[in-house]
Amino acid sequence: MTDQIAAVVTVTDTIAAIATATGGGLGIVRLSGPGAVSLAEKASRKSAPPPGQLRRAQIFDPEPESGEPLDDGLLVVFRAPKSFTGEDVAEFHGHGGPQVLSSVLGAFLEAGARLARPGEFSERAFLNGKLDLTQAEGIADLIAARSDDARRAALRQLEGGLKTAAEAIVGELKFALALTEATIDFPEDVGELDVPGVTARLDAAISQTEALLASARRGRALTEGITVAIIGRPNAGKSSLLNALAGAERAIVTAIPGTTRDVLSEQITLGGLPVRALDTAGLRETTDEVEKIGVERARAAALAADVVLVIADATVGVTDEERELLEKHAPRALLVVNKTDLSPCDSPGALHVSAKTGAGLEALGERVAELLTGDADRTQIPLVTRARHEDALRRTLASLLAAHETLNLSLPPELLAVDLHGALQTLGELTGQTSRAEIIEGIFRQFCIGK
Repeated sequence: MTDQIAAVVTVTDTIAAIATATGGGLGIVRLSGPGAVSLAEKASRKSAPPPGQLRRAQIFDPEPESGEPLDDGLLVVFRAPKSFTGEDVAEFHGHGGPQVLSSVLGAFLEAGARLARPGEFSERAFLNGKLDLTQAEGIADLIAARSDDARRAALRQLEGGLKTAAEAIVGELKFALALTEATIDFPEDVGELDVPGVTARLDAAISQTEALLASARRGRALTEGITVAIIGRPNAGKSSLLNALAGAERAIVTAIPGTTRDVLSEQITLGGLPVRALDTAGLRETTDEVEKIGVERARAAALAADVVLVIADATVGVTDEERELLEKHAPRALLVVNKTDLSPCDSPGALHVSAKTGAGLEALGERVAELLTGDADRTQIPLVTRARHEDALRRTLASLLAAHETLNLSLPPELLAVDLHGALQTLGELTGQTSRAEIIEGIFRQFCIGK
């Protein structure tokens, strides 16, 4: 790790922050740094327990004349390097009220700690080699997860899934580089470059990098979410479908055409993805000025959405209007025939659902996910979840393909070594080993305080 990266934080001070959401039954205030244990002892006015053991403790008002405790709870310490941050860590587990937690934090700050910056605990864990950058980002993604699939993907990343995959590619590259540099440095002993050996390692690295990139679309969708616009003619059942997907009466449903006049947004989970679903005004020609505005907004929402659901009425059948909408928004549009509980409708290629009974809704969610992310396995380990990851991997792949071309053209091994070093550099950016200090600092700045 470079001196530049190591200088991101000052590791001689002790930081403190509330590590849990306020307002619950339990709250934790955490300290990390060389003075964590001594400051906890100062605030609790008693010796700390052995590492890893919980001991009842009170935290006292820092004012000497006050003998009143601020809270009564449990104190636990973890000694470096066997802690989350790799430093001495002390935690007070008390009551979760905002005033209580604020007072306990104030006692630790008065004892000599300073308030932690956003993400500083995770940042110190990274700097001390307890986590790589992708694992640290997994913490933030786990906190922000809006679906079970997003939670699973974040947990796999925190457990080192992406790190392990990157290390496997690095292993292939280092072997290829060793063969190449041996030819450069010791041509009399080694002889000519082992082209088949280097090619095999390159092919493996390229295949593994492409597999990671293939997961990026679904990974990004899990962390960032997608927008799905529900469009179609009046009374096709668009609002009923939104209510069925949301599991609640969010949109007004009547038999009167043109009831929906504006775009209604609802956060739901569809096919394991966090989705912002948009119910829109029925598409038709109208002289009503208010409805006309709603129709224009519906068309604009469809153009901007990641996925478009074109809704047809099973009692009417699929009309030319639905087919035109499907063609206009292809390839990100799906034809959905609603009200199949009222009338059968044989429409090849369409999804047949009933907002009233719930039939076909699960299949609709799966089809939305498949349309957006292809056939990527949602259990695949790992998923590339951030634009930063995808960018580093794309540049890695470019260097690998350049190296392959260098081999094919029988160019000097010195040029091959340059390409291989370039791929290792960009993979290092993915895990944080070669990232610039300002990039690392910017990543952790997006975390919440206490993590």
